[in-house]
Amino acid sequence: MANILIVDDDSAFRLAFSKTVRSLGHNVIGTSEFLKALELAQQTDLIFLDLKLKGEDGLSLLEEMRKLDKKPPVIILTAFPNSFNTIEAIKKGAFDHLTKPIKKREIQDVIERALGSTSSLFSLKVQSKGQEELIGESAAMRRVQKFIGFAACCDFPVLISGQTGTGKELVARAIHRHSARGNGPFVEVNCAAIPESLFETEFFGHTRGSFTGAFKDRKGKFMEATGGTLFLDEIAEMPLTMQAKLLKALSENKIQPVGSETDCPIDVRIIAATNKNLLDLVMGGKFRDDLFYRIQVLQIELPPLRERNSDILLLAEYFIEKYFPGSSKKLTLAAQKALLEYPWPGNVRQLENVIRRAGITSRGQLIDVGDLDISLPTDKEPGLNKEDLLQWDFFSAIAKLEKALIEKALRESQGNRSEAARLLNIHRSLLYLKMKEHGIDQ
Repeated sequence: MANILIVDDDSAFRLAFSKTVRSLGHNVIGTSEFLKALELAQQTDLIFLDLKLKGEDGLSLLEEMRKLDKKPPVIILTAFPNSFNTIEAIKKGAFDHLTKPIKKREIQDVIERALGSTSSLFSLKVQSKGQEELIGESAAMRRVQKFIGFAACCDFPVLISGQTGTGKELVARAIHRHSARGNGPFVEVNCAAIPESLFETEFFGHTRGSFTGAFKDRKGKFMEATGGTLFLDEIAEMPLTMQAKLLKALSENKIQPVGSETDCPIDVRIIAATNKNLLDLVMGGKFRDDLFYRIQVLQIELPPLRERNSDILLLAEYFIEKYFPGSSKKLTLAAQKALLEYPWPGNVRQLENVIRRAGITSRGQLIDVGDLDISLPTDKEPGLNKEDLLQWDFFSAIAKLEKALIEKALRESQGNRSEAARLLNIHRSLLYLKMKEHGIDQ
């Protein structure tokens, strides 16, 4: 039996919630007042705290509670969740962040976890600022938002994994913005775009005269990111020799610019991202296991859009407002249904492109199915069904499949070849070669 404090200015909700908690065998104290809650906090074992309290901010009360001698676990409650308040709540020390209405089983589960934990309130002395970017209220995205909050509380490396188009860069920027390094630089490096011969000068910099063409000193990415975050996108594409050099820098926490005999200490937080399974690459000898375990202290897995169906219309409305502010454009019910039924192989990035295109081509205020430029999945997609492919020899079937995939990626990316290459998970040079090989004239 525990003493549990419920802080909420909705008396009806507070009474109903108290009844549920009592039925689970606990003592309950309830209040709606900021100062009273602060007074009662040290007499309790667990606190449920609403985000809004008669004009007061629940997060402010959470910060005051962390100054107390006794620091019971705090679960934040809200009827209006968004990524910012979830991340901030976790970062400021909340044990969890729940959305109203809350089922009895959820209440029982969080009480058991909180009372069984040894966690206390913790906080970072930083005021995070930033706009809402991580749109989504699904359980999958709420979990991602909570892990961003955990990552913002520390300075450990983070590995973000997920399919192309799921928003890995947005998550990396959110971690940076909410962390103690939020006022420092955020430096992004596409590991797939750096030739092996230029790795050291790109990452570590060089001194004047160190090689032909080195007319002046140059800072590398590590020094550019000093005091901030170095985001290593597509880290799975980094060759093994480059991985060894990166690992050495991270292990020793220092670098040596090309042409210099002096080591330079580094002060950066590493966030890496990949759309591949790094553990599989480790097992196959294509990624160093020691580097994998160094960057994978915290891992955030982003779900594909088809697994967060309840977020699709929220995202669509967000993109309409983003690209056509003040236009009053709306999706028809038929268009909404089509968006919900589509499997979204290109994830959020594909949805963004579809909405942007539809907003341009639609006439008037309504965006209908015909404006969306998507086709719903069928049992037999023309030219791609198994029976047709099996009529051809091996190389002819592969060629037809390649051409169909490239054409589909170009449609979904609105003809943007760099984007199409990302959707296909291949280099742009290979895409150009295959387009020429298959006679695809954009």
